[in-house]
Amino acid sequence: MSIKTHMFGLIGEKLGHSYSALIHQLLTNNAYHYELIEIPRDSLESFLKERLYKGLNVTIPYKKAVIPYLSGISPEAEKIGSVNTILSASEGLFGYNTDYAGFLYMARHAGIEFSGKKVLILGTGGTSATVCAAVKDQGARDVIVVSRSGEVTYQNLYLHSDSQIVINTTPVGMYPNNAETLIDLESLPDCEGVLDVIYNPLCTNLILQARERKIAYGSGLVMLTAQAKYASDLFLDRTADDSIIDSTVEQMIRRMQNIVFIGMPGSGKSTIGKKIADRMGRIFVDTDIEIVKQSGKEISRIFSEDGEAVFRKAERDVIQENGKKNGLVISTGGGAILDKSNRMALRQNGKVIFLERSLEALSMDGRPLSLNPTVLSQLYQYRLPFYEDCCDERVINDHSIESTIQQIMQKLEKK
Repeated sequence: MSIKTHMFGLIGEKLGHSYSALIHQLLTNNAYHYELIEIPRDSLESFLKERLYKGLNVTIPYKKAVIPYLSGISPEAEKIGSVNTILSASEGLFGYNTDYAGFLYMARHAGIEFSGKKVLILGTGGTSATVCAAVKDQGARDVIVVSRSGEVTYQNLYLHSDSQIVINTTPVGMYPNNAETLIDLESLPDCEGVLDVIYNPLCTNLILQARERKIAYGSGLVMLTAQAKYASDLFLDRTADDSIIDSTVEQMIRRMQNIVFIGMPGSGKSTIGKKIADRMGRIFVDTDIEIVKQSGKEISRIFSEDGEAVFRKAERDVIQENGKKNGLVISTGGGAILDKSNRMALRQNGKVIFLERSLEALSMDGRPLSLNPTVLSQLYQYRLPFYEDCCDERVINDHSIESTIQQIMQKLEKK
């Protein structure tokens, strides 16, 4: 047996879209090498017995499955019945649970407290067990666990419509099935806080709904980073300051977040978007150009030959596909934000910028909705509330291109 003393990693069944390696790199300034290790269920025992790594993190579906192969586990991991961090020592493998502290950090970061509250927890896996223990320890009044086949299911959830905090511990809504969600917050009128352990996308539809209702929320990237920080403390036998969590989350968001331009046709979204992408070394996606590529027709022909409904369907498909990706610059058609599913898809991973230009300066040549000034003004007034609702930032594009780019870059640098 030869333990790789400076080697650490994450074990799970499917890890193709994990951010853990990058997070550990940022948290520790490359203090150790960290790998993603996919293990089939029937190989878990043999892998752990080889003890090739100094330390491991554990994710779905092995947080409970690893316990029989450990020589010992920490009191909190034993109490919860779930392990997400393993250290290898001469005496054997020892298990810990840093998800507990990571979850509580996420809740504090979101300003959500559990004392005296009725808490609804979606899911029954290893993360659910951790969350149940944490909220009970924090003095929750009632803790209701929802599953597909248990005592409380999604069919009889109406019996608990007075729940105040909702926590999703399931993978529902995770990439690539971003549009999925288990519940509608409209059915929980007393809800005052939402936490979702999913980190890809950055904001699930559950979190976006909480944002729309101005409910306190926390998304999974904070928990993922916090538990990784506490795991890295174990790996390095140190106690780093928790401030490193927020700075790492900020770095991750800057790398992962799409930059999305919305606004009226002719407002400069494609021109500005392409230049921003070039400056930042990112891939640029113009949804109108993607539609033309996929259909083999110019947009004016789609409108004239197939109708606007066919165009909107193609637009929706392109936006859903690219909204799931990370680190893009995306320019959208002027009417894209009228479809709520488009707004949700663009906001899940995107910082949305409303690019404004005075109506008389809009270039409408060759566009399907070229209109006289009166009708154009009416169209703008109709769309304006949708632009305002969807955007994170507004930028006026009535000056030079470079001036507009400078405004945008300043807004992108804001926390």
